Amino acid sequence: MNEDLRKGDIVLVPLSYSDLVNNKLRPALVLYHDPEAMQLTVAYISSKVPAKPGPYDVVIPLGTPMSTRAGLIYSSVVKVYWTAMVKRILVKKKLGEADHELREKVNCILPEALAI
Repeated sequence: MNEDLRKGDIVLVPLSYSDLVNNKLRPALVLYHDPEAMQLTVAYISSKVPAKPGPYDVVIPLGTPMSTRAGLIYSSVVKVYWTAMVKRILVKKKLGEADHELREKVNCILPEALAI
Protein backbone atom coordinates (compact mmCIF):
# COMPACT_ATOMS: atom_id res chain seq x y z
CA MET A 1 0.00 0.00 0.00
CA ASN A 2 1.62 3.24 -1.16
CA GLU A 3 -0.87 5.69 0.31
CA ASP A 4 0.40 8.20 2.85
CA LEU A 5 -0.88 7.52 6.33
CA ARG A 6 -1.34 9.84 9.27
CA LYS A 7 -2.82 10.01 12.74
CA GLY A 8 -6.53 9.31 12.72
CA ASP A 9 -6.55 6.99 9.72
CA ILE A 10 -8.37 3.67 10.00
CA VAL A 11 -6.31 0.90 8.42
CA LEU A 12 -6.58 -2.84 7.92
CA VAL A 13 -3.55 -4.63 9.40
CA PRO A 14 -2.65 -8.05 10.82
CA LEU A 15 -2.74 -7.75 14.60
CA SER A 16 -1.77 -10.50 17.00
CA TYR A 17 -3.88 -12.05 19.70
CA SER A 18 -2.55 -11.85 23.25
CA ASP A 19 -0.77 -15.20 22.75
CA LEU A 20 1.48 -13.42 20.20
CA VAL A 21 1.37 -16.55 18.05
CA ASN A 22 -1.74 -16.04 15.94
CA ASN A 23 -2.96 -12.90 14.26
CA LYS A 24 -6.02 -11.63 12.48
CA LEU A 25 -6.54 -9.01 9.83
CA ARG A 26 -8.49 -6.26 11.59
CA PRO A 27 -9.13 -2.55 11.50
CA ALA A 28 -7.04 -0.27 13.67
CA LEU A 29 -6.84 3.44 14.42
CA VAL A 30 -3.48 5.08 13.70
CA LEU A 31 -2.32 6.87 16.85
CA TYR A 32 1.17 7.70 15.61
CA HIS A 33 3.09 7.31 12.36
CA ASP A 34 6.89 7.25 12.52
CA PRO A 35 7.97 7.86 8.93
CA GLU A 36 11.66 7.29 9.70
CA ALA A 37 11.12 3.83 11.22
CA MET A 38 8.19 3.15 8.86
CA GLN A 39 6.12 2.03 11.85
CA LEU A 40 2.65 2.80 13.11
CA THR A 41 1.33 2.81 16.64
CA VAL A 42 -2.29 1.70 16.43
CA ALA A 43 -5.27 1.00 18.65
CA TYR A 44 -7.23 -2.17 17.96
CA ILE A 45 -10.78 -1.86 16.65
CA SER A 46 -13.13 -4.76 17.40
CA SER A 47 -16.58 -5.59 16.07
CA LYS A 48 -17.37 -7.25 19.41
CA VAL A 49 -18.98 -4.29 21.12
CA PRO A 50 -19.51 -5.02 24.83
CA ALA A 51 -22.95 -4.49 26.36
CA LYS A 52 -21.26 -2.24 28.93
CA PRO A 53 -18.29 -0.55 27.26
CA GLY A 54 -15.34 0.12 29.53
CA PRO A 55 -14.00 3.57 30.37
CA TYR A 56 -11.37 3.30 27.64
CA ASP A 57 -13.66 1.98 24.91
CA VAL A 58 -15.02 4.25 22.19
CA VAL A 59 -18.06 2.79 20.48
CA ILE A 60 -18.63 3.48 16.79
CA PRO A 61 -22.27 2.63 15.99
CA LEU A 62 -23.00 1.36 12.47
CA GLY A 63 -24.98 3.73 10.30
CA THR A 64 -23.60 6.88 11.88
CA PRO A 65 -21.44 9.50 10.18
CA MET A 66 -18.60 8.28 12.43
CA SER A 67 -18.77 4.70 11.08
CA THR A 68 -19.26 5.85 7.50
CA ARG A 69 -16.17 8.08 7.55
CA ALA A 70 -14.17 5.33 9.30
CA GLY A 71 -15.10 2.88 6.54
CA LEU A 72 -16.37 0.27 9.02
CA ILE A 73 -19.05 -2.26 8.06
CA TYR A 74 -20.02 -3.32 11.59
CA SER A 75 -20.72 -1.52 14.83
CA SER A 76 -17.28 -1.41 16.39
CA VAL A 77 -15.32 -0.34 19.42
CA VAL A 78 -11.91 1.30 19.56
CA LYS A 79 -9.98 -0.35 22.39
CA VAL A 80 -7.87 2.70 23.20
CA TYR A 81 -5.67 0.79 25.66
CA TRP A 82 -5.01 -2.11 23.25
CA THR A 83 -2.12 -0.72 21.28
CA ALA A 84 0.43 -2.25 18.97
CA MET A 85 3.30 -1.21 16.75
CA VAL A 86 3.22 -2.50 13.20
CA LYS A 87 5.49 -2.04 10.25
CA ARG A 88 4.01 0.28 7.67
CA ILE A 89 4.51 -2.32 4.95
CA LEU A 90 1.97 -4.64 6.67
CA VAL A 91 -0.95 -2.26 6.09
CA LYS A 92 -3.31 -3.96 3.64
CA LYS A 93 -5.42 -0.89 2.96
CA LYS A 94 -6.79 2.33 4.35
CA LEU A 95 -10.47 1.94 5.25
CA GLY A 96 -11.22 5.54 6.18
CA GLU A 97 -10.45 8.05 8.87
CA ALA A 98 -11.66 9.20 12.25
CA ASP A 99 -14.12 12.07 12.14
CA HIS A 100 -13.90 15.01 14.52
CA GLU A 101 -16.10 13.34 17.16
CA LEU A 102 -14.07 10.12 17.22
CA ARG A 103 -10.80 12.05 17.39
CA GLU A 104 -12.07 14.09 20.34
CA LYS A 105 -13.25 11.01 22.23
CA VAL A 106 -9.97 9.15 21.71
CA ASN A 107 -7.85 12.21 22.51
CA CYS A 108 -9.83 12.75 25.70
CA ILE A 109 -9.30 9.25 27.12
CA LEU A 110 -5.93 8.29 25.64
CA PRO A 111 -3.77 10.10 28.24
CA GLU A 112 -5.61 8.50 31.13
CA ALA A 113 -5.71 5.08 29.48
CA LEU A 114 -1.93 5.04 28.98
CA ALA A 115 -0.86 6.93 32.12
CA ILE A 116 1.62 5.13 34.34
